[in-house]
Amino acid sequence: MVNVCLFVADGNDEIEFSAPWGVFTRAQIPIDSVYVGENPEKLVTMSRGIQLYAKRSLKEFKSVEDFASHYDVVIIPGGLKGAKTLSSDEFVKKVVSSYWKKAGKVIGMICAGTLTAKTTGLSASEITGHPSVRKDLEEAGFRYVPQPVVVENNLVTSMGPGTAILWALKLLEQVTTKETYDTVYQALSMPEKQIVYAANRE
Repeated sequence: MVNVCLFVADGNDEIEFSAPWGVFTRAQIPIDSVYVGENPEKLVTMSRGIQLYAKRSLKEFKSVEDFASHYDVVIIPGGLKGAKTLSSDEFVKKVVSSYWKKAGKVIGMICAGTLTAKTTGLSASEITGHPSVRKDLEEAGFRYVPQPVVVENNLVTSMGPGTAILWALKLLEQVTTKETYDTVYQALSMPEKQIVYAANRE
């Protein structure tokens, strides 16, 4: 059974958090919100003021190996404040680095959350993200692709809140059957076509 970690910190975007949560729960794939921060109650204040309690704290995991034994998919939402927290956290960076190009693992980043690709020094060549972080990504050596969703190897990136459902569905597609994917897609009343850019690289 696939298990999903959805990282969350104060200042993450509500839509970018909710989209993968809704998609994976509709697919009946276990997903945990994993808090990165100092609040002992794991209370998170999102970028537009919604508050929620995360299910788990990153501090519960003893090592990257311990973490990896629990989760097959890691998801990093945007919202600049939260993205800065996640992209600068040493444990998160080690997790992302260890998952990159690893069989059976998938990494999702959206909006300013793609800054984590920069801080971890991923060797991906093509990426997307919010236009506000385009310069940061290009300075890190990535080719910025202004498309709603970009896939390279096991990294799935996306531009922002308006592309979040497409991104979440592409993440789901990496780990489930076509039957389950189609069922969720139809349940969401999605349009007939998606716009996804796939990098033609190993």
